[in-house]
Formats: sequence, C-alpha cells, structure tokens
Amino acid sequence: MVETRTEKSVRNAKVALIFYLVQILLGFFSRKAFFDYLGSEILGLNTTVANLLGFLNLAELGIGTSVGYFLYKPLFEKDHEKINEIVSLQGWLYRKIAYFMLGVSAILMVFFPLIFAKSPLSLWYSYSTFGVLLFSSMLGYFFNYRQIVLNADQKGYKIQIVVQGFVVVKTIIQILGITYSAFPYVFWIVVELLSAVITSFLLHRLLKKEYSWLKGNVACGKSYLKKYPEVLKKTKQAFFHKMGGVILSQSSPLVIYAFTSLSIVALYGNYLLIVSKVGALMGAIFNSTGAAVGNLVASNDRKRIIDVFWELSDSRMCISTICILCLFYLTNPLITLWLGANYCLGKDFLLLFIILTSISMLRTTVDSYIYAYGLFQDVWAPVLEAVLNLGLSICLGYFWSLNGIVLGIILSQMIIILIWKPYFLFVKGIEVEASKYFVPTIFRYAGIFFLFVVTYFIFDYLQIETISNLKQLIISSLYVFLICTVLTFGVFYLLFHGTRDFVSRLVTMFKRNNS
Repeated sequence: MVETRTEKSVRNAKVALIFYLVQILLGFFSRKAFFDYLGSEILGLNTTVANLLGFLNLAELGIGTSVGYFLYKPLFEKDHEKINEIVSLQGWLYRKIAYFMLGVSAILMVFFPLIFAKSPLSLWYSYSTFGVLLFSSMLGYFFNYRQIVLNADQKGYKIQIVVQGFVVVKTIIQILGITYSAFPYVFWIVVELLSAVITSFLLHRLLKKEYSWLKGNVACGKSYLKKYPEVLKKTKQAFFHKMGGVILSQSSPLVIYAFTSLSIVALYGNYLLIVSKVGALMGAIFNSTGAAVGNLVASNDRKRIIDVFWELSDSRMCISTICILCLFYLTNPLITLWLGANYCLGKDFLLLFIILTSISMLRTTVDSYIYAYGLFQDVWAPVLEAVLNLGLSICLGYFWSLNGIVLGIILSQMIIILIWKPYFLFVKGIEVEASKYFVPTIFRYAGIFFLFVVTYFIFDYLQIETISNLKQLIISSLYVFLICTVLTFGVFYLLFHGTRDFVSRLVTMFKRNNS
C-alpha cells in the first residue's frame, strides 16, 4: 500500500516527537553529569567552542534550503538522473564550503591562546574539543550531504532513527563514562569522535539501501552548475533570508543589554529557554510537513494546494494558540517556583513576549510554502526587517527599556512576517488575490483574541497564579491545559473549515490503517 503525504508526515512527526522527549530527559542527566564531574568551566568551554563552529557554519546557510526546493519536482517525477545531477552539484558546493571552513578554522585556532586566555583550563581542552566537533561537521560536508534526498522525499524519520537513535546511545555512554572513568573528558572526546564516524557510516548504508541509484559525483558538480544556474541563484537568495534570521536572533540580547543590564538579559534568557522548549515541541510535530508541501506544490494542483494550506494553517494555529495561552498563564508561576519571584519580569513584558512568540509560531505554514515555491528573490525583506528591528528596538528601548525593545521587534516582524510574506506567497507563488489570505486570517486572529479574553477572566477567577509548591503547579498546569485545549479546539473546529478538514483527514487515515 502506497503511503499518502499525510501518513508520511505523521510518521515523521511521531519519530521526531519520541526523540524530542527522550533527549529532554537525557539532556537533564547529561548536563548534571557535566556539572558534577567536569565542572562549569569545561561545560562553558564546550558551549563556546560549539558557538564558534556554529558561526563558521553560517557559510552553509541557503544551500540545503535551495537544493531541497530543486529536488521536490524530480522526486515527484522519479527523475533519477536529474536528482543525481543536483545532488552532485550540492556535493561540489559543500566541498568548497568545507575547504573554506578548514582554512578559517586553522587561522582561528592560532588565536585560541588569546580567545581562551581567561580560562583556567589547559589549551589542549580547547584544541581537542574544537578539532573533534570540526571533524564531525566535515563528515557532513564531505559524505553525509546526500541525506537531503531522504528529507525531500518525506523519509526524514529514517534519518532521525539513525542519527538521533545513535545520539541517545552516545549520550548514555558519555554519561556513564563521565561518571565512572578515570579520565572523563578524554572519554567524552573519544566517544564523540567515534560516534561521528559510526553515524556517517550508518547514514551511508541507509542511503545505499533506499536509493541504490543515487551516485553523488562531486567531480562533475562544477559542470552541472552551468546546467542548473538557478541553484546558485536561489542559494544566494536563501542565504540572505537565513542570515537575516541569525542576525535578528543574535542582536536582540545585545540591544537589551545596551538599554538595561546583564541581569535583565539573564532574566530574559529564562523566558527564551522556556519558549525554546515549546518551539522545539512544535517543530517536532510540524517540521515533517515541509517535504509534503514541496511534493504537493510540485503537483501543480492549485485547488489542492490552497485547501492543504488552510488545513495546515488552521491546525498549526489551533495548537499554537493552546501553547501560547498555556505559556501566558504558566510561565511566571513556573519561574517563581523554579528560581524565585525576583526572577520574574512584569505582566506587561510577558504579554508582549507572548505576542512575539505567537508571531514565530504562526508564521510556519507560510514559510513552508515559500520554501516549497522557492520564493527567495525578495532579498530586501530580511535586510529591511533587520533595519526596522534594530531601529525600532533602539528608539522604543530608549523610552520604554525592555518593553520598548520587545515592542520594536514585534512591529518589525508584523510588517515583514505577518503582512509582506503572506502577500508575496499568494500573489507570486500560489498566484491568487492576497485578499484570499488576509480576510480569513483576520477572522482567525479575532478568534485568538476572543480566547485570550475568555481565558483571562476564567483564570483570574480561579486565581491560577497563586502557586507555592510543585503539586499546585502540576494541578494548575493540568487545569490550564485542559481548559485552553477544549476552548481553543472548540472555537477552531466550529468556526474554521481547515481544522475540520484536518481532523477529517486524520480520522480517514487512522480508519484506513486499521482496516
């Protein structure tokens, strides 16, 4: 029986969700083992080195997104020759980036004595950590790049099973090694190195099994650049968008520090940490639909494309609204119990922060379709967003401190993310009037506002924030989750057809699988 796009997406989401939950649990024990047996200095070194390498990896931004877009159609048409050519071109581009990273890394390591001058640790810690992480990254550029075919073909769950499955095994071994080994950090480094090699080998075997015809000929990659000039063009365009996102995320803490203090930055970081966990959960559920959208767009069935857009948009908006409401009512009680009331920021900040979070969560459907259509030519948009973000944050931060900075970010994202991006998608991608998006969406935002008002009065009456122990937090969280879920799902199911269509699709799929 041939799997539908929905069934493939659900399978990907299930696997991603399982590993998300396992890694949260393991991450807690791993971090504790690091603190207890290696100390905060080595953990801080690890984080710093990873950030340095992450900065070097910015050179890749755009290639994966661009190549994924060009693979959707040949995968849909089963054009193996074209897939091989595009993957070969990707391999050639990745190899150029790898050589660039190796060169910059060599220069960077010369300055390690200056970069880590304040660290009490011996320099071999820095060099060995950076070397192992760099080696692991290079395996991706030289050998593992072909896994993009699995992602584009909606088989990302197989990558998850191999990669994340081995990460789980690796983490358990490292926890045991750190705890019981006479040389804990050497043990950690060796396991990290071996796991990178084994994972690369397992991915190679998986790709050979799934696509015996897939042959990445890097030597011919440059010649394919002339045949597919759009790949490089789209890559450059996608780079601007990805880089814009990185700049925005990295600049906000700096602006906050400029107008407040390091302690406020730390408090802001607590809210970011909580939201990032919820965002990762949303990603585990919905990221698997990206390849399905790409496959659907390749079919050129406009009516189906629009219908599925509203299914995805309404289902994501429904679940996002539940998350947003729970965050609004439970974040401050959680921080109070976790760290203390003096680590909480005001209710006005929390409201602004939740609005900012909601924009990030609600943008995902439009982003998925933009990637599927390869609509990256609006390179001015991330530049304008960055300028607006910094300009408004600085101006409003001068008058209203932290709240003004967050408000500035919200205004810049409303202009680009909530107005321009949907307009661009519907007019240039789907090729229908923009009003077909904005009119229904306004009604949906009105529904979310209605839910905020109703739940505010309900939880104000129940005094949900008067929590003094873990038991009360758990009970209150269950109340908040159940009430928000029932009300939100009820409103979305009754008022918005996309939710009803999505539920109907899931019911049909489960009946089909159980018949």
